[in-house]
Amino acid sequence: MKKLWLDLGNTRLKYWVVDNNKIIAHDAKEHLKAPNELLLGLLGTLAGFKPQFIGISSVLGEKINHAITKTLQDFNVPFEFAKVNATHSLLKSHYDPTQLGVDRWLQMLGVVDNTQKQCVVGCGTALTIDLIDEGVHLGGYILPNVYMQRHALYAGTQQIDVKAGKFDSITLGKTTFDAVNHGVLFGVVGAVRAIQADYPDYQITLTGGGSNLLNAQFNNRLAVESELLLRGLERYFFNI
Repeated sequence: MKKLWLDLGNTRLKYWVVDNNKIIAHDAKEHLKAPNELLLGLLGTLAGFKPQFIGISSVLGEKINHAITKTLQDFNVPFEFAKVNATHSLLKSHYDPTQLGVDRWLQMLGVVDNTQKQCVVGCGTALTIDLIDEGVHLGGYILPNVYMQRHALYAGTQQIDVKAGKFDSITLGKTTFDAVNHGVLFGVVGAVRAIQADYPDYQITLTGGGSNLLNAQFNNRLAVESELLLRGLERYFFNI
């Protein structure tokens, strides 16, 4: 069965086309706060793959999801939005399900193993940290990612003029430029190190676009699973 998975995030629209559980096409594009318009422009390309089902993860709210629904109704392919299920057979949760983003939940669902203690770190528009104890989500943390932190610092100060630069080191900065870029990365790395110290028996898995940037500060020793949300969608809809 050929399936189309859509991930409608805060800044990007990502899709995978899967045939017999193998990815045959994928892409990610910034939607610039106009995800439905971007989806409309992609429909011709997506129709060429002839999917038989569309599964959707969206964090964009009811109004945009309604527009997406109307667009997909004209696509004439069965579709469904994934929803957080705090009593799922694979993943229970102590978190308020009305407050848990479906993207975070699907990432956890994609990796959960009820024989392990796990920590899922989502490296996207926000940095999310979630702890799972043998199939039970205990809770987590949400932090601004390095780009958001740098932007907030720039916007909220008069003398710091740092809007760009690579996040490639957490060494002591010798200039304000380096102190800002190294500092915000230091904060994110420090959060993950604190999890390692406080929960030493939890296996950490990174996912999301910033995974490699963060993992580099751990000498690439942490596990990286770039397609956890895709795996979560597959488990949610087809229990694969």
